[in-house]
Amino acid sequence: MSRQNILTTGAADAPFLQPPPGKRFVRSFLFSRRIDAPLAQVHLLARIVLVFSLSAALLRAINTDHPDLLGAIVLWFPGILLFACSGIRPRVARIYVLLTIPTLFSLFFTWAVFNPVPGTVLLRQPVYGGTLHIGVALWEIIWLALVVAYFLWRRGLLVGILLASLVTFVLTRFVALPAWTFAQVAFFHPLTVLITDQGALLSLIKMIGYSSMILCTVALVMTSSDIELIGLLRQLRTPQPVVFFLSTVFRALNLAFTDYETIYQAQIARAINARPRSLVRRLRDLGSIAVPMVAMMIRRSSEIGDAFLARGYSLRNKSADFYETSPLRSIDWIMFGISLCLLYFAFGPHPTLTILLQRGI
Repeated sequence: MSRQNILTTGAADAPFLQPPPGKRFVRSFLFSRRIDAPLAQVHLLARIVLVFSLSAALLRAINTDHPDLLGAIVLWFPGILLFACSGIRPRVARIYVLLTIPTLFSLFFTWAVFNPVPGTVLLRQPVYGGTLHIGVALWEIIWLALVVAYFLWRRGLLVGILLASLVTFVLTRFVALPAWTFAQVAFFHPLTVLITDQGALLSLIKMIGYSSMILCTVALVMTSSDIELIGLLRQLRTPQPVVFFLSTVFRALNLAFTDYETIYQAQIARAINARPRSLVRRLRDLGSIAVPMVAMMIRRSSEIGDAFLARGYSLRNKSADFYETSPLRSIDWIMFGISLCLLYFAFGPHPTLTILLQRGI
């Protein structure tokens, strides 16, 4: 009875859950986040339900048969807000944004080019006439010479390919370079790039919706940790073997990230990046980390197994509750209410916001 009172008092005060003085960041599934991040104050279950509900509403807004531009724009702001409230480091946030921009633009052009929709034609460009020309063109010789010259000068391959492609593209647009054809073979059918106004509009809606889904998913992952997830599983009365398996997996992943950082810092201490390196060299350096990583993972698994045996752990034993298990608060119930509204917007029998705006006008 006294032990139960001690645990109850400790859980109420929770001094062990308070961060050390001066610590501002805590590790999550990916990288780290600020301890006082607003989104992290919400229960993990409410966060998961909110993100899935928002994604479902966005999927309806970007539906190919009934696209909703206004709905996608309105639902884009909650995704940005969740990302801003995730407590992510500014440098990491910039990296994610820079990685997302080319992905979204490639998605836009892919939908606009390969999914033609009837409408006003904005661009019609033949790209393949249905015949393969076997021969040699002068621009190919120039491209190969530029790549070889750059490699001999800077010992780099990727930048040389990009520069050679850019030079040859500009050169072929302004100068008619000769080509020598040896044979022609009919293959497939002619291809033409066709972009219409409706296709461009659908591509824009897709890009807006997927950008919001990417950002809110990153926010969910950045504000969640393995301890929170295991505590949530215990709170949902998940079977003990499942909780044990997932907790071991997440713990091993955290240890693997820590070991990778240790090995990478050891490489930097040995001046591995003292000189500019090519892409092939960087891949070789990354592959050289695999051998010590595997060795350390094998040693870690053996240490974890010995620790379980030393403590007499068994799956049949009843484990103690996680101190990290938190009750649902008023802010969590508010998030559940917002999630219900989003689910109604996703599956409810109502017209889109764009149609409602058109009717109002």
